Amino acid sequence: MKKCFMMAVLLLGGMTATSAQEIRAMFGSDHKGKISYGIRAGLNVSNIAGEYGPDSGDKLDLDSRVGFHVGGVVDIPITNGFYVQPGLLFTTRGAKDKYTYSESGYSEESSAKYRPMYLQIPVLASFRADVSESVNIQVNVGPHFAFGLGGKCKSEYSDSDGLSDSEKYPFFGTSTENEEHFGAKRFDVGLSFGAGVTFRKHYYIGIVYDLGLMNMAIDKEWSKDAKFHNRNFSIQLGYNF
Repeated sequence: MKKCFMMAVLLLGGMTATSAQEIRAMFGSDHKGKISYGIRAGLNVSNIAGEYGPDSGDKLDLDSRVGFHVGGVVDIPITNGFYVQPGLLFTTRGAKDKYTYSESGYSEESSAKYRPMYLQIPVLASFRADVSESVNIQVNVGPHFAFGLGGKCKSEYSDSDGLSDSEKYPFFGTSTENEEHFGAKRFDVGLSFGAGVTFRKHYYIGIVYDLGLMNMAIDKEWSKDAKFHNRNFSIQLGYNF
């Protein structure tokens, strides 16, 4: 019995050592190098999630909006298989909403589109491994900081009686006597999660999910209990120099 136990321990130890060597070899092949740079661009599918307040029971029920992002990243090697990747991206966010109502002899329709633009600075921890001579995989996670550059909201209304209306107003800021605003803060903080593949050391494709943590709602525009957050999924293409 003791011999069987010892053989099992030795076998398990050998398998563990072999697996550890394979893991070290995988990450060790991604040798620490010089600081490098890359460009990134891609498609966004964004939304705004939240609620008007816990007492109201009304959720912010909006539809996703398609946008884009473009910018650059810097790869700073720390050790084999681990990098820090700060970036600078111009990115669009937002959401859209549509409402329809009809009854006998009457119908109405309204829609709204929210189109904010941000300058986003992600600072990601990037874990990487070579799976072949020409393919490198990576997993990225870290905070991002976003600064609202501008953006508009557009609302439209029409009914079967021929009444129609269209209005544009800023996304950021508080409403005044002369101009309506959506009532969103310009600064946002969140977490970014992603993964990607680099081919032939230069060509990159990946996915990213941005989870906004900052409450976007301005108290003076909404109730103090209102909470709105950015959400965004991206498909990203890039080139590494």
